[in-house]
Amino acid sequence: MLGAAMKHMTAGELRGASLVAIVDDVPAGLRLQANSIEADLGRWARGCSCGEVRSVDRVAVLSGISAEGRTTGAPLTLAIDNAAYAASLSEEAPGQASIPRPGSADLCGLLVADADDCRAVSEGSSARAEATLVAASSVAREFLADFGIEIHSYVTRVGDAAMREAAADFEGFSYSPLEIETSRMRCPSPQATRAMEEEVAAARAAGDTLGGQVAVVVTGVAAGMGGFREANMAARLSRAAYCAQGVTGVSFGDAREVSRRRGSAAHDVIALGEGGFGRASNLAGGIEGGFTTGMPIVMRAEVAPSPALQTPVDSIDLETLAKAESSSIDYSPCLVGGVAVAIEANIAFELASAYQEKFGGAAMSDIHAAFDAYTRRLRLAAR
Repeated sequence: MLGAAMKHMTAGELRGASLVAIVDDVPAGLRLQANSIEADLGRWARGCSCGEVRSVDRVAVLSGISAEGRTTGAPLTLAIDNAAYAASLSEEAPGQASIPRPGSADLCGLLVADADDCRAVSEGSSARAEATLVAASSVAREFLADFGIEIHSYVTRVGDAAMREAAADFEGFSYSPLEIETSRMRCPSPQATRAMEEEVAAARAAGDTLGGQVAVVVTGVAAGMGGFREANMAARLSRAAYCAQGVTGVSFGDAREVSRRRGSAAHDVIALGEGGFGRASNLAGGIEGGFTTGMPIVMRAEVAPSPALQTPVDSIDLETLAKAESSSIDYSPCLVGGVAVAIEANIAFELASAYQEKFGGAAMSDIHAAFDAYTRRLRLAAR
């Protein structure tokens, strides 16, 4: 490892006054703007509430940034005012503190901590806790943007309502951010958006929740990031996606189609382009043998329905060990759009770490010098 890798720590509960994130090992000299952090939080909040935002999150940068708006190399501390969100929560039904929700971390978290109050787990593991992750990831996104890397996501399915996808959707980014962000479901297809909204309305009427599928596309990543084994980029990005709430499966490129083909037709032909070695197609989704190819990284992630239901579900009362019904104070019928943004956040940290590991981590000027030398060598190798 040539330098320290950016990492983060988050803290805060559902009903807490503030949510806090600390981002460490941030290179000095990175320009950072609070409004870009709040913009990412806005995308996440709209995704979690199907386009309806209950409150506007305000972020304060408490340390690690100069008067000119550049990082100093010291840990960055970000604080989100959570008072308005906490006030919007419904009251908890009597006895719910001892009834774990199926599909959540409640029961296993209590067993591990030797506790008996579900709030000790649910307050910190709720989807709301990902607000700090999204805020912190804005730092990693700004770092990646300095190297021409952009991370996009959109919703491809909610419940049984799915957008019709073309082969190009599995090889790169086919839509504009405006098409995605103006959809209440974060889906670039107007027809699919309407069908998804109908699914959500039916689920809301029943107090139920919906899962679905999201696409994540990363453009601008240099070739050769990753490794054969522990550094395998497919493994690292898969782990990043699974760290988001509710993710149950991850694939790269057109995995289903590739698995049906013979090897002679399943791999991307190597070709020469203006920037050096490239691929004639992108069936692999931008990763071969654990390394990035320089093509867009294309992922699909399956998302389970949220366990935070209004409809009561059978469970066990931990105080009496009798059958009981669980419910939740923090309800949204569909979190799929928010999960997509949370996956973006985790991927941003993973890629930022990979770049710092390869090119150094202390100062932006040094990282850029090493990166420029590397990309120049790749271009020369293809001549």
